[in-house]
Formats: sequence, C-alpha cells, structure tokens
Amino acid sequence: MRAAQYSDEQLNAFVDRQLTQQDRLEILQAATGSTQLRDRLVELAYTKELTRAAYPLTPKQTTPHPRAWRGKGLARYLTAAALGALSLFAIHTLTDRMTTANPSPTAPLAALEQTSEAQTRVVFHISTDDRHDAALLLDQVELVLQEHRASGKPLRLDVVANNEGLRLMQQNRSPFPERIHQLSETYPNLVFAACGSTLERLTKETGEQIRILPDAVIIRSGVTYVTRRQQTGWAYIKV
Repeated sequence: MRAAQYSDEQLNAFVDRQLTQQDRLEILQAATGSTQLRDRLVELAYTKELTRAAYPLTPKQTTPHPRAWRGKGLARYLTAAALGALSLFAIHTLTDRMTTANPSPTAPLAALEQTSEAQTRVVFHISTDDRHDAALLLDQVELVLQEHRASGKPLRLDVVANNEGLRLMQQNRSPFPERIHQLSETYPNLVFAACGSTLERLTKETGEQIRILPDAVIIRSGVTYVTRRQQTGWAYIKV
C-alpha cells in the first residue's frame, strides 16, 4: 500500500499503539520500502514528543492520594510516550533530532511553537470515563492555558470527548461540571466539544436522555473533528 493511502488518523493510532498487531505490522512493512511513509511516522512521533515534553501529563501536587496518582500518571505518560512500535530506523531518526536540539528546559516548548507559526493550537482527546483521567486532563488543560496567558502567546485549545469520555461533558454525570464552567468562563479560547455520534449511540443503547453541559458544544463526530484538526497542524494529545 502506498504511503498516501494511510490517513493521519491511522498513523496517529500507530504512534499511540492503538492498532492491532496485524495493522501495526502492515504499516511497518510498508514503511520499510517508503521513505515518505517513514518521514510521516517520524514527524508525527516527534511532534507528539515535543508536545508531551512541553506539557507532561502529570497531576497537580495538591491532588488527593498522591501515590496512586503518581503511579497511574507515570504509567500513562510512559505508555503514551513509548515509540516501541516504530521500527529502528524511525527511532534512530527521532533520537538524532531530539539530541541535536537545544538542551535547555524550554527547548521542547520553543520547538512546538515554531511548528504552529504564530499561534499554538492543541486538541486534547478523552475517550474514557475514568475520573482520574478526567481530572488529569483538566489539570493539563488549565496548565497550558495559564502558561500561554501569562506569556501573552496566542493559543487555541479544544477538548474533544467521545465514547465513554462523553460522560465528562454530560449533565448530572460529569464529575467536574463546576470546573468545566470555570475554565470556560475564564478562557474564551477554550472549546469543550462532545461527540454527537457517541451521544446518539449511547442514547439508543441505554435509553438515557443525555444532556450535554451548557459549556460544551456538540460536534457531529469526535474522530472526524480530531482528524481535521491534525490535518491543519494542530498538536494532538490523547489522555
């Protein structure tokens, strides 16, 4: 299969280790004979690592049960950051880029900002109803917003919820409705977006009358929305 036949959604799923073993093997085999595909994989992995290095997914120190959070957060970060699914040539290329960069603590953030021109654009994605994941997501979103407001740098930030992650934005079900409202009121450059396809599916499956928080908008498809954001240069972080 030619490199162009793999969508950004498929390649991002590959980098995040969300594909089946057979699908990962197929992409690796295709990349072996395609410089273009190898470059696309490395670029996606590099951008994700820059984003995670600039904004590591770690919980606030004030969060209750620090031991449980620390272990859970570290495991998720290491899983998200792992590039084991990439072939050796891609890992070597990525390592060369990272090691030749400016070693200062602000280098990852600076590199990320250079890739998005004058405005930083980040889309966070949650698809689980785990309370710890939701809290971790909101902590990270707030940190990014605070840092950019303090520096005066322009930022657009979207939070997309689909599958069970939709519960984060559901009235009478969200564990953090007040915090979502506070963030929405404080940061006009922040958008909470709930997947309409998931909403319809859950309504049919459960018979619930699901209402979305007034601070969130309903989009047609969370997957399509995220994919389009990535295609237009947005950094993507899956929590």
